[in-house]
Amino acid sequence: MSQLTALILAAGYGSRISDVTDDPKSLLQINGKSLMDWHFEAWKEVGIRNVVVVTGYKRDVLEAYLEKYKMDFDIHYAVNEDYRVKGNTYSFLYGLEKTQGDFLLFDADLIYDTKILKSFIEDITPNQILVGESSIDDIECAKTMIDEDGFVRMTIDKRAVSEEERKRFTFAGEAIGILKFSEAFRDDMYNACKSFLADEKNISKNWEHVMNEFLLNHDMSIHQAFSDRWVEIDNKEDLEKAKRLFK
Repeated sequence: MSQLTALILAAGYGSRISDVTDDPKSLLQINGKSLMDWHFEAWKEVGIRNVVVVTGYKRDVLEAYLEKYKMDFDIHYAVNEDYRVKGNTYSFLYGLEKTQGDFLLFDADLIYDTKILKSFIEDITPNQILVGESSIDDIECAKTMIDEDGFVRMTIDKRAVSEEERKRFTFAGEAIGILKFSEAFRDDMYNACKSFLADEKNISKNWEHVMNEFLLNHDMSIHQAFSDRWVEIDNKEDLEKAKRLFK
């Protein structure tokens, strides 16, 4: 059994896919199972039993749905009550308050082959970002940039990589949305989030922003996914892709 805790950020309401469902985005159905079902089934298979779920939008619906997993998992909840104003850096902070020891961070709007997660966990290297193949020219993807020693120094999301950034760093792939933190890095990340959110202009920003500050002085390596069987679901096209890949 893995001693890792799974911390999953599931507070948002998925504005870009709100015409598909008004339930929490993490309950989107992929061929008869919700995204949360896919997560919990993968965690069970790899031996994870401790789970922290950060809720917000329709938290009562999500928590009621997850009751069925109480027998097999030790589930704790953190709540981002003001999820429409407070970005998911707050969700991350609230989740960290409930998390002890080594942990894995998951975006909830993600589906992946369990074998990818198994490989990531079996890699005993601490403090890693799981990456998959992609293109440096893909504006939408979370582009993972590494230094000459192979450590991630920034991720670039929803914008192009500048010429200066291309010279300073090497593109390593797309950050899938699963990260591994040691207990020491958990403590540092918690303090980084608190410091970041002390500035009011950061209240609505997503955790990738504080992560980039964290990566400047914390060495996190990459773990390359051996398969392309994963999808981050931002829109209806992603949803259709997930339905094709996962049956």
